[in-house]
Formats: sequence, C-alpha cells, structure tokens
Amino acid sequence: MPKRHPNPEKQKTEYIRKYTTTSTEVCAGFRTPEEAKEAHSKLWFDQFYLKNNDFSVKELLNPKRESLRIEGIMSNSNTTSKLVAFNGLWRIYIHPRSKKSLDFDISVIAGSVYRFHSEVIRHSISSRHGKSIYDQWRQIVKDDIGSLRTLVKEVQSRLTSIPWSYTCSQSAANLCDQVGIKTYRGTAFIFPDSFGQGRNTSGI
Repeated sequence: MPKRHPNPEKQKTEYIRKYTTTSTEVCAGFRTPEEAKEAHSKLWFDQFYLKNNDFSVKELLNPKRESLRIEGIMSNSNTTSKLVAFNGLWRIYIHPRSKKSLDFDISVIAGSVYRFHSEVIRHSISSRHGKSIYDQWRQIVKDDIGSLRTLVKEVQSRLTSIPWSYTCSQSAANLCDQVGIKTYRGTAFIFPDSFGQGRNTSGI
C-alpha cells in the first residue's frame, strides 16, 4: 500500500489543541483561553483607545501603502530577535513574549499610525469623524486584504517557530481565518511553511 502522508491542516489543529491545553501562558492565570482573551482585549482597549486619535479624514481615506518588505529575522538561537513585515496597508510584527513563546500582532494603517485592535479603531474613527467615514475606511481596508494574504505567506516562509496571539475581537478572528492564520478558542497561530514537513518547529 502507498505510504499515507499526514494531513497538514489536521496536524496544525492537533498542535493548537495540545498547545492551548498544556501551555500555562495561554490561560495566563485564567480558567480558559477565552477568559484570558477577553481580559487582554479589554486591557488593550483601555490602554490604546485614547492614543493616536489626531488624524484627518484625508489621512484615513488616502492611506499610505507600503511595498512588500521584511525587516529583521527570527532565530531560534536568538530569543530577542524580531521581525516586522509590511505590505499595502498592513503590518505584521513578531517578537518574543518570553523565553518560551513568540507573540505577534497584525496592524493596519488608520490615520497616520498602525493600529491592531479593531474595536479601538472603530471607536476612534467613529467618535471623531462619524460612522460613515469609518465605513468608508473599512471598505478601503477590506479591498486590500489580498496584500495581507501575501504578507502572511511571506512571513510563513521565513519562520522556523510558531508565534501565537490572542484575537482581540470576533472581527479580528475572522480576518485571521480569511488570510490563512489558524484560530482556536480566542487564539491565533502563524505556522511556518516547514510545519508538517519533518523539520523542527516549536513555540520559539
């Protein structure tokens, strides 16, 4: 009989389920990953919703777009290494959470700065310029989702470890699912291209 090759998507799902069960970092002292996600989402909202709100409608609706570029490199031998990747309206930032795992955030240009919390962005734009402007900005961002898909693939090709992060909202989780980032119980994982190909990959 021909040798059956493992299903990469099934392997990823199994890895995530095992990791969220065994890692104390995911629950962060809470009973479940969902509770940890909610607590961090609220913390980030309170920390950032009053910052970087001085932007014009022109800045929002004519955002600066970046050509694809990667800065830095991730290395298993250097636990302080960081990677920042840009494409279109998007940025992915990967950095150490601790000696045991990598963190990441996906940010989008909103005004003159990159912002990662979807509820912070919605509140910031709507309270300053109204829902109509927010809806127009959101459509511009949705139209550029292809740039994020390309960016995710480029980042995956450079990783040897598996960074994870909490999804700060349901829309953030939906975005991850749309661009090839696996989500589970309020967490998101970026898998390297090498995952499931017999090469060594780990949380860091």
